[in-house]
Amino acid sequence: FWVNGKLFGRQTCHTTEDVEHADYLLVIGANPYQAHGIPNARDTLKHIKNDPQRTLVVVDPRRTETAKMADIHLQLRPGTDAWLMAAMLGIIVREGLHDEDFLREHCHGFDELRARLLDVPVEEYVARTDVPLADVYKVARGYATAARACLRIDLGIQQTFNSTLNSYLEKLLFLVTGNFGKPGGN
Repeated sequence: FWVNGKLFGRQTCHTTEDVEHADYLLVIGANPYQAHGIPNARDTLKHIKNDPQRTLVVVDPRRTETAKMADIHLQLRPGTDAWLMAAMLGIIVREGLHDEDFLREHCHGFDELRARLLDVPVEEYVARTDVPLADVYKVARGYATAARACLRIDLGIQQTFNSTLNSYLEKLLFLVTGNFGKPGGN
């Protein structure tokens, strides 16, 4: 809630996910097949899995039921989610995949954030996660370039190391890519 207050101007602003309409679903630290958290979770995940135009990515140390359905499973070392998300943001900004129009219209302070993200040592951060670097690039690019990308998180990154930082980076992913407040996004 504190991060929401800092990013959105008030702590009562709580984002939700439009998973049902997403072309690209990135699930971090969650197993919606079992824990739900999204409407009609099992059927929705099956529809995404069976649609070749949609992508499901799961970031989780465990091979959960949702991870077994995923097109890509980034099986990172436990507690390294912040390193992974920071690296993804670094890739997105370095490659110019951020949504300049959305950021200019809706956000303040992006120039300072961009400078920080350009300094992220992507390869070093990814190495901490034990995830293949090529896979992280693929996911960062896929998420940033999807027409409708959605990010679903849950207790796996909210109740672990760096939980406040995780919350901040998770929200930056959908803000920097312009996937906030639009169908199929957050």
